[in-house]
Amino acid sequence: MRIAFLVGLLIATAACGPYRFPGGGSDTGNVQGQVLALGCGVPVQPDGAPCLATPISGCPPQPAGSQVCGELPLPGFELAFTAGTSRLVTKTDSAGTYSIELPSGPWNVSGATFGRIVDGPQAVVVIAGESTIADYVVQTGIKAAA
Repeated sequence: MRIAFLVGLLIATAACGPYRFPGGGSDTGNVQGQVLALGCGVPVQPDGAPCLATPISGCPPQPAGSQVCGELPLPGFELAFTAGTSRLVTKTDSAGTYSIELPSGPWNVSGATFGRIVDGPQAVVVIAGESTIADYVVQTGIKAAA
């Protein structure tokens, strides 16, 4: 009798499929953050050089009296997330922020087009159902005309 019960229980359990932990059931997570540029328009100035008075076109306006050489939001920058042969790209909005849904697991991060990441994680681990914050500072190599 016990054997028949155990066999029945085993068959019923197998028919239900693999166990899933409670929660969203999603195999994806979210990565979000902000991308800043080193002084939009003057990131390649030599050490000790004064900041230029006017940033290049396309940079967000700065408050009166501020210097241009700080870290500024970088709109339109593309971040590439790579895992094996998968490559997903997201683009920053006008405030330099981004958000992307990725399958869970480890992902390498790089600039998709121009720019080199000089600060921020080069890899992120996405956990299903969770959100990860990854902020970046980018050296664009763009130099304003003197």
